[in-house]
Formats: sequence, C-alpha cells, structure tokens
Amino acid sequence: MAGGRWVGVWMATATTLLAGCDRAPEPPAGTGAKEVARGYYDALVRQDWAAAHATLHPETRARYGLEEFARLARVYRRNIGYEPQQVRVRSCEERGAEAVAHVVLAGQSGGKQRSFRDAVLLRKAGAAWGVVLPPRFGQTR
Repeated sequence: MAGGRWVGVWMATATTLLAGCDRAPEPPAGTGAKEVARGYYDALVRQDWAAAHATLHPETRARYGLEEFARLARVYRRNIGYEPQQVRVRSCEERGAEAVAHVVLAGQSGGKQRSFRDAVLLRKAGAAWGVVLPPRFGQTR
C-alpha cells in the first residue's frame, strides 16, 4: 500500500510539472511603445500622413510640419523599392523613457514576396510614446 501512495504523489507532481510545460511564459507587458510603432508604420503603409504624423514625439512633430513630413514620408516609401502591404513589429525593447522597435514591411514586387527591415526610436513624452525620426529620414539614397 505504501508503494501506491508514492505512485499517487509522483503522478500528482508529474501532472503539475507537465501542466506548466505546455504553456509559453507570458511576455512582459509593454507600456504602449510597440503599439505606437505599429500605428506609425501602419499609417505609412496606408499613406495616411496625418495619422503617422500624430504618432511622432512632440519635439519631432514640432520640427516637421505635416506637409514636410508627408513629403519626406513619400520619399521614404519610394526608397523601400516596392509597395509595402503588411507591417510586423518583430520586437520592441523598452528601456526607461526610450524604446527601439524593429519592424518588417512586407509586400509583393514582380511576383515575389519582398521584405524591408527597419528600426525606429521612440521616446516618452509624459505618459505617451512618440516616434523620433532619424536625421536622414526621407532622404534619397
């Protein structure tokens, strides 16, 4: 009978351990930087310049008015070399008041699937995140 009790204890322990193994650990909750990065790139893909401009950090938004931003964003899209259709945020690393999002823009060109990798810096302004444009944003290659 003592052997039966150990089998029961072993089965309960094994069941508990196995139940914990079939679930991936929850990723740490972000503070919204990833969502802002996705919104920015989604707006660029849709060519919704006002929506993309609205995601900019206040200092960047002050430096680039909507018209200038739209002009630069058009050049940025042309530099991709194909028409982007999908956005995937591969990762977003938050460190205090700054974050870096790594993004892939996917689309078709000449019957082939294409992808373009980019990274963007985000900075907090109060409680909200904003995209900080790089100095060479929208410049021709």
